[in-house]
Amino acid sequence: MNKSSLPDYKTNDPRGWCGDAKRGAALGRVAIDDAGRDFAGKLVLRRVHLDAGGYDGNGTYFGDGEPLYWFADADGMIDRMLRAKDRAEAKRKILAIHPKARFYR
Repeated sequence: MNKSSLPDYKTNDPRGWCGDAKRGAALGRVAIDDAGRDFAGKLVLRRVHLDAGGYDGNGTYFGDGEPLYWFADADGMIDRMLRAKDRAEAKRKILAIHPKARFYR
């Protein structure tokens, strides 16, 4: 699969508080997980860097805590966030939900 067909973090980006950018920053993102436990496709897994105030590069607020990770599939059936101490722990948490999933490098 070429890089242009991989999921993009901005695809499911909320547009401000309750969908209205004039009302301030969105609080987190809507989790999409319509694939079920039998999902056997590949997932993109990326760490989302947050600024000192807990905002991602899109201006969405997540607060502070453990590192934030985003994972998604190319078909839009999965697009979720999770907190984990590192990439290996993030993979373990995802595989607890989708045991047959694989990951792009």
